[in-house]
Amino acid sequence: MNGKGRDDAFLSECVARYSDMVFRLAYQYLFNRQDAEDVVQDVFFALVRRSELGRFNGDEHVKAWLIRVTVNKSINAAAYLARRRAAGIENRPAASGEEHSGLEEQLGRLSPSDRQLIYLHYYEGYTAKEIAGFTGLRENAVHKRLSRARQKLKNYLTEED
Repeated sequence: MNGKGRDDAFLSECVARYSDMVFRLAYQYLFNRQDAEDVVQDVFFALVRRSELGRFNGDEHVKAWLIRVTVNKSINAAAYLARRRAAGIENRPAASGEEHSGLEEQLGRLSPSDRQLIYLHYYEGYTAKEIAGFTGLRENAVHKRLSRARQKLKNYLTEED
């Protein structure tokens, strides 16, 4: 099989295996299906453009790369959308089906970095050590920030009641 065939198979496998994870992570930043889907496309286009596809060292390396790129693209998209809303260009109500549960609303009140940690730990099941590897934080810092984020979330949820 030529290099292009291997690359195509690799890309197809990555999309099949990781697109749901990429979408869920992007949604944690954007809280909008269409915007999260745009980020998913951008992430996989970035993977296609990556010239050294064969240089990944296994599934965990691919997953870590996808998480890092998704976080960066989601933060950029959220900042862009916030600037557009602040400028009055996009003042639209949420589309039908985008209502948030109480928990999702309160997650939205957390900082993007806190949401990222909560998502990676509770939704994707990563350990603090693995999260430290993805984010560049120390493992103890991940534990401390997760604890603080949980406390903030608890406070937000109790103040809602």
